[in-house]
Amino acid sequence: MVYPEPIMKRAGDPTRAVDRLSALPDGLLHAIMSFLPAPQAVRTSLLSRRWRHLWQSAPRIEINEEDFGISMGINRGTLEESWARFEDFATNLLLFHDNTSSLGEFCLRSCVHNWRHVDRWIRRGIKYCPSVLQIQIMGYELAFKLPPMDSSFRRLKMLCLRNVHLDSHFTRFLCSSCPVLEDLDLKNCKFCGNYPPAITSPTLNRLAVDRCFNGTSHPLVIMAPSLTSLSLLDSFDANILLFKMNSLVEAKLYMSDETELFSQKTQHELLGSLFNVTRLELIAFEAEIMLIEKLGKFPIFRNMQTLVLRFCFLYEGELNDRLEALGSFLQNAPCLEKLTLAYSMFSSTSDSEWWETKNISLWCQDRKTFQCHKLKLIKVIYDHDLDHRLIELVWRLGRSLPDVNIELTKEDETSNLCSPFLFAASSETF
Repeated sequence: MVYPEPIMKRAGDPTRAVDRLSALPDGLLHAIMSFLPAPQAVRTSLLSRRWRHLWQSAPRIEINEEDFGISMGINRGTLEESWARFEDFATNLLLFHDNTSSLGEFCLRSCVHNWRHVDRWIRRGIKYCPSVLQIQIMGYELAFKLPPMDSSFRRLKMLCLRNVHLDSHFTRFLCSSCPVLEDLDLKNCKFCGNYPPAITSPTLNRLAVDRCFNGTSHPLVIMAPSLTSLSLLDSFDANILLFKMNSLVEAKLYMSDETELFSQKTQHELLGSLFNVTRLELIAFEAEIMLIEKLGKFPIFRNMQTLVLRFCFLYEGELNDRLEALGSFLQNAPCLEKLTLAYSMFSSTSDSEWWETKNISLWCQDRKTFQCHKLKLIKVIYDHDLDHRLIELVWRLGRSLPDVNIELTKEDETSNLCSPFLFAASSETF
């Protein structure tokens, strides 16, 4: 087959066709191809001789089972046929890709219908020394383990893993083979083995651990002195210890209702490790974590400017106890400027007669009057009619919070849209 050369327009000859796209440098064409699914990127080889081998040197390789119609609900017969096509394509894609240059990104999204092939694809991909490595194993049936990652990942800056079992090799890999790693994202992963699990990196800047499980008998140790962003979501089935968090700027913690092994003391100590953050978001924390004196003195967040409480202080203790917990928390954040209360303080079944209480005020644990001089905005997010109690509560508290604005946002359950209303709240307003 003869591939025509791209025809360039000659000056003064308007009848000539123009192929300006093919005239672009390889770098720009590779950038364009990166937006295409892998099968379509390979098909560009049919355009002309200029494009014949261009896909082979593309800096991004994506192997995605969805490009071949494979999904969780596919029937067995169709799966066999689709997997055969997917397997053939992925194997040839990696076989014919140019291995003389380092790869920008390697992304694999696949179930483990054939363990041997998936393992081989990953081994082949990491040999390119990518700067971004994403491995998403679909489904939960199999305990997929990463192949030995002993290669030098001198260029690896981002690592994303889904549904992968992580053993002691992974811990050593992070410590010794990733000198420039900045971003680590773990979801539905399991730490396994007899060795203490750890995430240790002197260069790590962002860490997200989402619904991961610690199958060892040891706490998960996180030590990352350069870390600025931390997200721990529903991953507290065992203790987590944080060390050297002086650079941390923002943190997000979600405490699952099923977290029974994660003690109150450990939760308290975890919050204490976040003393340097400027933005903190807590999900499903309870008031007792701030109130039980035997846990130790509650930390002071000297730099925190934004605090978001979602589904917090719902069930534990009387209303006054929850108010005391909130007051103590805010009192220990002297630079706080914005507070968001989202679906917090009241559950649908608690404190049905709370409004009979006439004197509502915030107190600290030492019973001193609450003060938060820099607080400028309280944002209340609600989606249920019973949450009018939270709105009225914040209005009443506004008497002790001069010059603060109260923003009410009701979420529409049908359209999932928000309708914000802004009220100027001062001591004279109430």
